[in-house]
Amino acid sequence: MQTQDKAQDKVIRSAAKKSTMQSVKMQLEQINQFMQAQGITGSVAYEQETSHMVRCGRSQISLNVSEQGEKYFIELQQGKQKVAGSTTAQIDELDKLKTFVLSLNEKLVFMPEVAHRRPMMPIAQATLDNHVDSTTDKTLTNGLDKCKVDPALANLDSKRLVDLFKQCAEYFKNENVEISGAFSAGIQRYAVINTLVEKALSYEGSDYNVEMVLQLLDHDKKELRVSDVGHALNQFDSEKLIKHLAKMYQIKTQTPRQEITPGEYDVIFYADAFADLTNYMGYLTLYGESYEYGMGMLQKDKHKVGNKLFSDKLSIVDDPEDTDILFNRPVGRNGIKRPHFPLISEGVLNNLFYSEKEDCDRFNVALNNDANVAGMKVQTGTGPATFDEMVKSCVKPTLFIPYIHYMNFTNAAKGEFTGTSRFGTFLIEQGAIKAHLYNQRINDSYHNTFNNIEWLSSTLTHINTSNTYGMRNAASIACPLFVKVNKVKITGSNKQNG
Repeated sequence: MQTQDKAQDKVIRSAAKKSTMQSVKMQLEQINQFMQAQGITGSVAYEQETSHMVRCGRSQISLNVSEQGEKYFIELQQGKQKVAGSTTAQIDELDKLKTFVLSLNEKLVFMPEVAHRRPMMPIAQATLDNHVDSTTDKTLTNGLDKCKVDPALANLDSKRLVDLFKQCAEYFKNENVEISGAFSAGIQRYAVINTLVEKALSYEGSDYNVEMVLQLLDHDKKELRVSDVGHALNQFDSEKLIKHLAKMYQIKTQTPRQEITPGEYDVIFYADAFADLTNYMGYLTLYGESYEYGMGMLQKDKHKVGNKLFSDKLSIVDDPEDTDILFNRPVGRNGIKRPHFPLISEGVLNNLFYSEKEDCDRFNVALNNDANVAGMKVQTGTGPATFDEMVKSCVKPTLFIPYIHYMNFTNAAKGEFTGTSRFGTFLIEQGAIKAHLYNQRINDSYHNTFNNIEWLSSTLTHINTSNTYGMRNAASIACPLFVKVNKVKITGSNKQNG
């Protein structure tokens, strides 16, 4: 047996030189076999990231760092008892991982029994593996595994990240402005297996996200912002980003600043703002755990799957096979096969995410997805496709809000939220931009805003929804470029603060 283990170790070390995830899967499968042989029931998950980040503050590079990290997560279950732990290890440190499993197993008997806990379920199984052919860099796709890695992002020189801020500084060199922002890029990998199956599942994906802010020092330090997200470096277009900033700069410096009275206004939300609205709505509406615990805006005695919640114009889907979705993962980190998953269809609630086994056990519902790796897509409409078309479409006074800052819930049970506009709020009337406004405070509810959608743009774009806390987990929402919502409640501005 010891000779066989050494032979398997040698195979894993050899495989590691060829394909990172193939070797990880072999390692997880060997640990799984060890647990099965010991009569241990449990799961092993692996997460790894390679990340590059550059931060710029006040036209100076304040951070330029690259890092790698990997971690193993192990859960063991015996009847109604469960224990979990995590550790770091190298690809050839099987003995370390086996020792960790045994130490956790010793603790398992001391864990409390949870009456509602159900048996562990097998993870999904793929018929064939898929990986990137190292000679052609082509993705081989079979079964549930997926590899969507751009080699240019995997081996990125941070100079490419720094160059964006240099280009922007050069473009605005004759203006009194300061540039801030962040450019992050990297690779995320995860794999999972449990003792009820024989094969591990895995995902590999690359991503980048950019945020750049221009502060206008000669114009009361007003700010403009541009952002971008993608899964391959050839999607990144620095000239397009700078051109957009330049257009917003021209509007902001050539229009008067104006205050408006609080009240209800027709508002055109740029994709960044509407994606944020959608993302926050998801926490209150689309998460089954929130629904079961009564933490969201849906109440069990009033709202059910199949009920009409929002405007006919609103449809949202999570589909791992939709090429419009940037990070379409076919399997979750919880090991579940992710299906085509309509969430809202013409305003009707179709599904709720149930992603956490402990919560599903508590409420006796089935695990059906993994919201942690979901990629939502808000379906486009027939509205204006470009910024200029959007402006021309406005006859009566309409606010343009590109971004919502400090968004939060004021009353989750009623779906009420608040936030302030930022980075270029404009007043549009008679097909022209009449003024730029002070930042406006929104105090409204999803029952109101998502039932008063007039149109959605026919152009689809992608908005980053990930953050830089914890291990890399690329996330975005595919969203119409503009969405017009009527009767949005504006309750004040930041004029009193200058």
